[in-house]
Amino acid sequence: MQLQQSAPVKDTAHRKVIVWEAFDAADAMTQAAAKLYEQTLAADERIPWMWIEQSVQDRAKSKPRPGGWSRHLLLAAPEGRQDDPDALAGYVYGALLPGYGGYLCYVGVADWARRMGVGSRLYEQFFKVLRVDAGELGEPLPFVIWESHRPDPLADASDWENWTARTKLFDRVGGLWVDGVDFLSPNFAADEEDDEAPPVPLQLFIKPLDTPEAEFTPERLREVVGGLHERVYHNAPGSPMFDRTLPVGCEPRLRPARAAGGRKSERGELV
Repeated sequence: MQLQQSAPVKDTAHRKVIVWEAFDAADAMTQAAAKLYEQTLAADERIPWMWIEQSVQDRAKSKPRPGGWSRHLLLAAPEGRQDDPDALAGYVYGALLPGYGGYLCYVGVADWARRMGVGSRLYEQFFKVLRVDAGELGEPLPFVIWESHRPDPLADASDWENWTARTKLFDRVGGLWVDGVDFLSPNFAADEEDDEAPPVPLQLFIKPLDTPEAEFTPERLREVVGGLHERVYHNAPGSPMFDRTLPVGCEPRLRPARAAGGRKSERGELV
């Protein structure tokens, strides 16, 4: 995601970063997250914010229904400024998918808050929250998976620098790249009736938790990737996006996240 310039927040560089969960969709900090969400994500990658707001409202009202997703919106700000919308440093949104694993949908950090450890704090707190969810269900948490959009080969150097920095963050939080898979997701910027809108190719990253890294064989990774299509995007085997993501002969493997950070040539080679 390309982070945009936002107003600097004074005297925050050395303050502790606090992360908490949003339970009020109308709260000023949640509304600030909506603005940061649009700044940090391209339109073709993001769902309507109202869907996230609905998740916040539903979580405040009651516990998730049995077997349903347990969704969370976590916010971050410097200590002492958790009520100041101008001090919102970042957000993360995702869910536990019972019987599958954790899915981190979106994360964003304000431009002024870079190099303050905000991204790492958001990831680590999100992992902890999902562990609690899984424990309440009496389930293991085998992994948390997330997607990220690699820039076009002809994108500006700044986009590639941002991508490289992002993959280094993934490394720091224990994420591994699912090499060998270009995950095709719907284009959310397209009109609902536009069947010709090209899908968005994404790279996948996994943090193994209760399942050891060694058990993520190519076969297991195909199951995980296929499960993401089926559980999140409702694409079954035989559908175009599913089959193009996992073509015959696909042999995904886990590699360090930083290995995905290289620039990709027009011929598809990492350089």
